[in-house]
Amino acid sequence: MPTDTARKLEALLPDLRRVGRRLSRTWEDADDLVQDTLLRVWTRMADPEGGEIEDLRAYAFTALRNRARARSLPWAELTTEPASPPEAPARLACAETLAAIDALPADQAHLLRLRALEGQSYAEIAAATGLPIGTVTSRLARGRAALCEKMGLSPDTPVSALLDQG
Repeated sequence: MPTDTARKLEALLPDLRRVGRRLSRTWEDADDLVQDTLLRVWTRMADPEGGEIEDLRAYAFTALRNRARARSLPWAELTTEPASPPEAPARLACAETLAAIDALPADQAHLLRLRALEGQSYAEIAAATGLPIGTVTSRLARGRAALCEKMGLSPDTPVSALLDQG
């Protein structure tokens, strides 16, 4: 990896730590969060199939927020006991949602998976797919609307929150 990239990442550290501290309980947790984020960014940049990151700062801060969100979920915390499986209704809801996504047109389904399951931002999706940001935005909007319609939900239900805009 080029040294200028390492310098760019290093320049982001103070801001990442400051935001990481707001998203964490302690400085130690913030440092862990920033380290996880930098590892994710570095890994993505080293992956020849990962595509180029156009806006390193935006990508890094999105990754930081996503890592913080993942850490705040109860099942993301490390325990010595195995996690209990999700309740049957939750498993059914997930299966129904995934089946509804699979029934969408391929272009919408692919973008919805990138957004909802991988947590990519609109800019990241555009960079990964080579689509203009406007195309990504409109396909995601149509995909969310079609998904809610297929599931018999109104656009303002929690499914829309899962597949949020932005």
